[in-house]
Amino acid sequence: MNTEKNNEIDIAKWLSGELTPEEKHAFEQTEDYKAYAKIINATDKLHDPAYDEDAVLSKIQQKITVQPKVRKLNSRYVYSGIAAALVLLFGLYFFLNNTAKSITTDFGQQFAFTLPDGSEVTLNSKSTLSYDKANFSNERILHLDGEAYFKVTKGSSFKVITDEGMIEVLGTQFNVDTNDDFFEVRCYSGKVKVVNDQKVERILTKGKAHQTYKNAVTDWDFDAAKTLWIAGTHTFSNTPFLQVIDALENQYEITIENSEIYKDERFTGRFSNTNFELALQTVFEAMNITYTLKDNTITLSKK
Repeated sequence: MNTEKNNEIDIAKWLSGELTPEEKHAFEQTEDYKAYAKIINATDKLHDPAYDEDAVLSKIQQKITVQPKVRKLNSRYVYSGIAAALVLLFGLYFFLNNTAKSITTDFGQQFAFTLPDGSEVTLNSKSTLSYDKANFSNERILHLDGEAYFKVTKGSSFKVITDEGMIEVLGTQFNVDTNDDFFEVRCYSGKVKVVNDQKVERILTKGKAHQTYKNAVTDWDFDAAKTLWIAGTHTFSNTPFLQVIDALENQYEITIENSEIYKDERFTGRFSNTNFELALQTVFEAMNITYTLKDNTITLSKK
């Protein structure tokens, strides 16, 4: 049997795991092995959280058989065909097994939707929520970047995970707002367990709120009957002013310059989600801040 035929059989035996240690070592020194190793390694870029290497390899093995008596083809075309089949199989497996669901909102956009368990979520502007839709009934876990309001149906543990902390409930209504170094949770009904990234833990009931900002923890009471951003008004209580700036930018797709000069300030109040000029006046005049507006850029200065 010639060298090309030997190489073809070695490839099939390698894929099926039938090479002896000596044969495997010899095969790994060939150019064929290097080419196919690159193909296999490239599949790592698919980032499928449910990827099962054994299952994929099993599917590939089912597609490959060694038939030494078939008509000989030019090895370049044989290898190209097998390479294309490998890429197709890995791509198809990734597509069929990728059950991640991700929802993202744009500037000034709020989006309400229902989760597989019947829980309701309203996602605020410039926010992203993701979860495993295939396994959600067994494990109610979501990942949030931004702000969202949740109305959770009773059932198994329901967890919202953010970079700044985690919230766990069984059935309640609550709001989560998270950003760099900022984590705030307000409970509107039921009971909420909150754990920030410093492992500080709180149990919140209706009208209770928790905030962590640059490792400083604040707890307070609020009126759970007051309007929330989902009703058209952003409401803040002793909130870091830079967080208010961020909310304005996300709501109205604007850029606010020089906000760092107010990094140590805090804001209590509200602004409209539907009236741009009124929102600016409500925030900046209350803070005694002078501002100029040009196009979509606001420049702040102190009086």
